[in-house]
Amino acid sequence: MCCRFRSRKCENPKCKGLKKAMEFDLQLQTEECVRSAAAAVREIDELPWKGGSEGNPDYECLRAELRKMAPPNGRAVLLFRAKCGCPIAKLEGWGAKRGRRHKKALALHG
Repeated sequence: MCCRFRSRKCENPKCKGLKKAMEFDLQLQTEECVRSAAAAVREIDELPWKGGSEGNPDYECLRAELRKMAPPNGRAVLLFRAKCGCPIAKLEGWGAKRGRRHKKALALHG
């Protein structure tokens, strides 16, 4: 009988190897956060979509709820995580688009 040490870490070099990580995580990202393209935002953007494609009808109801929670011009991202805590897939809903106010319009009204 051979006992082999089994690591909790996955193939991800940044894996923390958590023992009992949450299965999913919800992140609300504002317009400034998404526009800044920080390392965390880029990491989320590279993840595959849960359900294989953006238009999967099984997840449409959940995406509608994410859209309601998302800040204006921002997004709500539901991250699905492995047992070690690393994100493996995402489902995102973008918030309502709010138009930008132009300087010219502000000068007329202000």
